[in-house]
Amino acid sequence: MLKLLDRAVAALIGLIAAALLVTAFGQVIARYVFNRPFTWVLELDVVLLVWLTMLSGYVGVRRNLHMAVDFVVAKWPPGARRAAALGSLLLSAGFTGVLLWASFPVIDAMEGMEFVALGAAQNWMYWSLPAGAGLMLVAFAAELWRRARGSDAGGGAPHGGAPHGGTPP
Repeated sequence: MLKLLDRAVAALIGLIAAALLVTAFGQVIARYVFNRPFTWVLELDVVLLVWLTMLSGYVGVRRNLHMAVDFVVAKWPPGARRAAALGSLLLSAGFTGVLLWASFPVIDAMEGMEFVALGAAQNWMYWSLPAGAGLMLVAFAAELWRRARGSDAGGGAPHGGAPHGGTPP
């Protein structure tokens, strides 16, 4: 089930990235070839980039790609490294939970505000916050479940996944 979610999120990220590429390239052509730039491209690209960023956070958690400074922890014995990795995982999940909780007042605050050129409500951009945070919490829960089942990858990586940004088992 999680692999299906991974594929769906990756596909959505790919579509958003492709849309960003098309709109940015189209804007360059419209501006410099036809001297008639689109008024809506900047607003749309900002929205797409925010969604891309939040969805990519899920991929980063699932694949353990987020940056970690572990030069001190790397010298600790395996048990202490596992404890530090679990603490890091729990703190990261806690922060993500706060992000999820705090995103709803932001969405409410943007209610009724529209993008000037797009004419669309601005709060739909901010729905990326709970969507991304919710997905990241799913990824953190999956990692905690993997650890609870005893399939820890040795505790050498920050969240116990594959070391140096590889894909966890």
